[in-house]
Amino acid sequence: MAFAGNVDELALLQTVRLKKQVTAEVIAAHLGVSVSAGQAAVAALLEQGKASENDGGISLTDKGTSELNDQLDAERVSIDEDSISELYDQFLPLDEELNTLLENADADGFVDGLIDLDRRAQSLFDDVSAFVPRLSRYQDLFAEALEKIKGGSLAWATAANIDSYASVWGEMRQEIAGAAGR
Repeated sequence: MAFAGNVDELALLQTVRLKKQVTAEVIAAHLGVSVSAGQAAVAALLEQGKASENDGGISLTDKGTSELNDQLDAERVSIDEDSISELYDQFLPLDEELNTLLENADADGFVDGLIDLDRRAQSLFDDVSAFVPRLSRYQDLFAEALEKIKGGSLAWATAANIDSYASVWGEMRQEIAGAAGR
């Protein structure tokens, strides 16, 4: 559903929840919209009482969390629960593999290992996106982080304050688990 700034409201609310506190710039980067669209979305959330300002960003209010939960419940009704549960089960070994890789991000072969894992995970993420289309944006975020890692910026593997590969992966883990009702 289009929201202020032509941003999908469910994706917006979920982004704010997952990141806990965000700015319009973070929303824009994460959702793949312009900063002005991110600003319009932030302003609308504040105006509607779904978010509150704090420390230079916004976070969800109880009203925003309630709206998010209602929208997630509605989304889950349209998802084949058995199929998404199977995908979550397929995701878990990849999740373990990524955690092992990230423990040695400075090791020789880390980037090649991450590229291989990403290649194998993408078909799973394609399937997840078929059930939950709003999650397709994560594939763009994975690709952006991976390109920066391949370019030599290893911070994009694990940094918590950006859409690093690990941060995006953690959000995808939460999204798939939630869609599977786990």
